[in-house]
Amino acid sequence: MKDHHVHIGQFNDVYYIPTDILRIVVDAGIEKCYYSSTSSCKVGVTLGEIEKEIIDCTKQFSPDTMQPLLWYMPDYIRQGITVDKAFANIPYRGIKLHPRSHRWNLHDSKHLDCLHSLFGFADIHRLPITIHTGEDEYEWPCFFEQFFDKYKNANSILAHCRPLDKAIEMFKKYPQLKGDTAFVSKENIQTIINRGFKERLLTGSDFPITHYFGKKYGGKDISLEEQYREDILNFLF
Repeated sequence: MKDHHVHIGQFNDVYYIPTDILRIVVDAGIEKCYYSSTSSCKVGVTLGEIEKEIIDCTKQFSPDTMQPLLWYMPDYIRQGITVDKAFANIPYRGIKLHPRSHRWNLHDSKHLDCLHSLFGFADIHRLPITIHTGEDEYEWPCFFEQFFDKYKNANSILAHCRPLDKAIEMFKKYPQLKGDTAFVSKENIQTIINRGFKERLLTGSDFPITHYFGKKYGGKDISLEEQYREDILNFLF
């Protein structure tokens, strides 16, 4: 069983210890997962801070099974951090883009050049590039469409498949595109299946963000371990 959407690190007011999170994932029977650090959303965070978290994880868990993603944000452009440099330091196994947390400007030549380098790198190495999608236009599944069209060997994944109709539209146009099930309702999963795209769905939990929101807004008082056991039940579709 695989989980294509796991997080470590700081999320709002809670710090999820990276190795503890991956231990929960492994103990639950997950054979492979892709994880990225939500510490990337901290104001003023440096790549060095993120790298330390990833290195701590790779010391305990093989990056061939617990696979880290490079969460690339536009500020790295200013810092002179290229995808080649980042991958030279850490055994990343893919890339993460989060246009809600870090806005990408497709009218900015530096942003465009950087995105071409990221998608081009993923295309050459046939790596996953997980993209957060959501209800606002700057995070719609079609926002990065020009790169889907050009870099067909990049294993682009539409995290959350939101909005659903736009995700399905992209599935129709680009056969290489996939989506993950993180925070996707059972009804929407069934709609994707009914439209003939079951093979495009990858299991994803968004753990431990599920625990955070369940506790904060749902009043759930359960352990991280219990939450993850609930999360993986959603893999059954």
